[in-house]
Amino acid sequence: MNDLVLQSSDLVKSYQTGDFVLEVLKGVDLQAHSGEFISIQGESGCGKTTFLNLLAGLESPDLGNVKWGDFDIAFEKRNALARRRAEYIGIVFQSYYLIPEVNALQNVFMSHRIAYGGNGGGGIAKAKELLERVGLGDRGNQMPATLSGGEKQRIAIARALLTNPKVILADEPTGNLDERTGDSVMELLQELCRERKTCLVLVTHNHEHAARADRQLILTEGRFEY
Repeated sequence: MNDLVLQSSDLVKSYQTGDFVLEVLKGVDLQAHSGEFISIQGESGCGKTTFLNLLAGLESPDLGNVKWGDFDIAFEKRNALARRRAEYIGIVFQSYYLIPEVNALQNVFMSHRIAYGGNGGGGIAKAKELLERVGLGDRGNQMPATLSGGEKQRIAIARALLTNPKVILADEPTGNLDERTGDSVMELLQELCRERKTCLVLVTHNHEHAARADRQLILTEGRFEY
């Protein structure tokens, strides 16, 4: 694993409510390589989701920087960053965030549309292939409201992987699932990332899922505990 695909340097992030300032991250460094699986644990409210949002460019740090490969995301305009994100970073959320008005296949295809625009047939074909790969090849025309939680998360995983991103950021991807379904979804996510040599950064409260990682990090008091 010599290819550096994601790095953060001295990330600092605070939030202010009235006169009170909450320091969430106090200088967090991370280097992640192609094909590596990194898990991040920590108490609720310690800044795990904030850290993933900074890595994804969904929030901006007070200090420090994030690089996707050699690209420093701080110097990209918002719209261009969104397109680059859709191509380079796949995100799997706890709450799925499927679009309720379109079917499963179109939900998977959405990341391709954001990254490249249009309705390219190649992207649709890849979306169908990924639906097959996650075990939902016969669900392409189903609307999200008709699907189970496990099926929705499998669709979200397929969507995140459609553009062959270098990195998957997964924020409690099994948090809304029962134990058996969660284990199945986690195994699928890890298998797909391993096949594609995609770096997986997982935030989880599940110690068993975290223990599968190549590296296990604990976020405490605004920094990683080593």
